[in-house]
Amino acid sequence: MPATPRTASDTKGGKFTQRLSSIIARLHQGETIDKHQLVAEFGANIRTIERDLHQRLQGIAERNAQGQWQLALKARSTIPAKHLHNYARMAGTEHLFPNSSLPYLLEQLDTPEQRRATHVQPVPHEDLDGSTHTFTALQTAIEQHHPCRFTYKGKARHAQPYRLIHKNGVWYLAAEEAARLKNFSVALIEQLEVDTAARFTPQRSHLDYIAAKDDVWFTDKTTEVLLRVAPEVAHYFARRPLLPQQQHRQDSDGSLLVTTHINHIHQLLPVVRYWLPHVRIVQPVAWQEELVRGLREVLVQWETPRGTRSTALD
Repeated sequence: MPATPRTASDTKGGKFTQRLSSIIARLHQGETIDKHQLVAEFGANIRTIERDLHQRLQGIAERNAQGQWQLALKARSTIPAKHLHNYARMAGTEHLFPNSSLPYLLEQLDTPEQRRATHVQPVPHEDLDGSTHTFTALQTAIEQHHPCRFTYKGKARHAQPYRLIHKNGVWYLAAEEAARLKNFSVALIEQLEVDTAARFTPQRSHLDYIAAKDDVWFTDKTTEVLLRVAPEVAHYFARRPLLPQQQHRQDSDGSLLVTTHINHIHQLLPVVRYWLPHVRIVQPVAWQEELVRGLREVLVQWETPRGTRSTALD
């Protein structure tokens, strides 16, 4: 009986080729590799794996600070596929599509634009082209814990930077000044100086506070607010949060009772005014009274005095 021919993968050379091909593919996908895991996976001894990484893949693989192996910087001619997910998470678009799987995303990118069934309207963003140096310097100061001096709205500031936060198309700097956590619009920061000779230790309480916030209003305490939203616009409040820490439940008449935690009344009023007359502040009562008082003052200003001819802009 003739012997069954061995396939390429059964030979020593075939196993060697498969092993190196698998390692290279994983490196190009952005994976970090532990040599001991490779020993267990391929059934090779540690010296063989070390020769693969140190000699055969020299210039392709390099060790990182944790002692694992990754794709060498000079070999990164393409972006690893898994970085697409990381970028989407960083840019806040991770849940933009109902299907967030990598195969779906790659399929969309591979489809010519004129044939795509989807179109995403861009969100307006401020233009920071003239603040590139400031933005980069703040990033470095945050990473290396250097305090900063700058001018903000004509006033000299001395602050410890914690995070750069993007909210509604605007970049803000979260920083501690005079023992208080504050936010500053990056576009309004002028004459930035980073004190590279000094370092500060970030407070864990500040980092946790920033991470838990879904807005850029920084105050020591918040006010719990209760709103009643009419059935006509309830869907808009239910489909996505329009207010910080928003929670809601539907009432028997189809309206929504919405609770939110607000740092300052001026954080809430623009939202309520936008949805008038379908939204009412139930608690605190004083805030509803402030809303009504402001509306009355505006109506008085808009009233046309008797005997004055209206214009096309009235």
